[in-house]
Amino acid sequence: ISVDGFKVTYTHADEGEPVSVGVGSRDSTLDLAQLSPGSSYEVTVISTLGLDESDPIKDTVMTLPDPPTDLQAVNVTDSSALLLWRPALATVDKYTIVYGSGTGKSLRVTISGNAAEQQLSGLEGSTTYTVTVRSQLGNLESSPATTSFTTKSGQVCVITEPPFSFSEGTLKFPFPADCSQELLNGVVTSDVVEIFPQGKLGKSMNVSCDMETDGGGWTVFQRRKDGSVEFYNGWKDYVSGFGNLSGEFWLGLEKIHNLTKMTKMNLRVDLRDGSEQVFAKYSTFEVSNRNYKLSVGGYSGTAGDSLSYHNNCVFSTKDRDPAPWLTRCAISYQAGWWYKNCHEANLNGRYGIDYKHQGLIWKSWKGEYHSIQFTEMKMRPASFRPPASRTK
Repeated sequence: ISVDGFKVTYTHADEGEPVSVGVGSRDSTLDLAQLSPGSSYEVTVISTLGLDESDPIKDTVMTLPDPPTDLQAVNVTDSSALLLWRPALATVDKYTIVYGSGTGKSLRVTISGNAAEQQLSGLEGSTTYTVTVRSQLGNLESSPATTSFTTKSGQVCVITEPPFSFSEGTLKFPFPADCSQELLNGVVTSDVVEIFPQGKLGKSMNVSCDMETDGGGWTVFQRRKDGSVEFYNGWKDYVSGFGNLSGEFWLGLEKIHNLTKMTKMNLRVDLRDGSEQVFAKYSTFEVSNRNYKLSVGGYSGTAGDSLSYHNNCVFSTKDRDPAPWLTRCAISYQAGWWYKNCHEANLNGRYGIDYKHQGLIWKSWKGEYHSIQFTEMKMRPASFRPPASRTK
């Protein structure tokens, strides 16, 4: 009998709403997308004819676990090496490590799924080894993570991807909480990286790191440089974040709050206009959970202090203004910000707009009628000390 089509519904066994996809009557296959690794899904298929639906056929599928990432070999000697990796996101039972030089028999080691390192010993000198590590969940196995290294006969040669430099031979922070810990892990180039503010079992997030300025290790949470991203946004956008981490962006109030509650933070604001550049640094910086109130103080720098005026102010946007002032500052100055009555700094304002104080304003540097061309706001733990190689 001919049918109009099919409806495929798949549901995560432990969590999540069912997802339904319509399929044409001539189709007999469907790729299910955006599934969680190492998870069980119940899949049902029904055929449709007009408003009628058939009885469902059901099956359960298990997705493969995701592989470990950032596999690398460090502390390489003539007879040993330490493997390090970033664990799989999904819970896994164990990792299977296979290594060999290509000339003899490969060796296999199985270790707990909670591990993030493994010492290899009994290796031959001046030999290139290839290593694969796979996650295992039940009888399911992930794709491999692979690296190669050459044992010593005099000078160490380590081939890893991506390249890291290790001051102590091992990752100090296998699950870096912010950019300062990434720097101490040996990442010395400014880039977008993955961090783990709540540790191994918490949710990770991507952030932009400034590894060059003032010793590096800064987690950037705001950048303006060309007007390519709209910043006159509502409350929901400012809470969750928006823009492009490689360009203009706002990281999100919830993420900023989570980072500042983790440890005492310093704030740095870098401003550039033409060939001029200045900065403002604050020894105190925190964004609270309630209305994302700003606590900021302890200014030093060359830009002048335009942010302390906003100390103890709550965040407001065009569609949500908890502040007690008569003026709807977020609407008047077209941004989301910690407005008082109303501002001396307005770094989320209208890009390139020099009138009505609506631009990117830092009053103590360029006054209220000039919109600054480049702004960057970033945080770093107050306790951070740059590694010796970074101090000049």
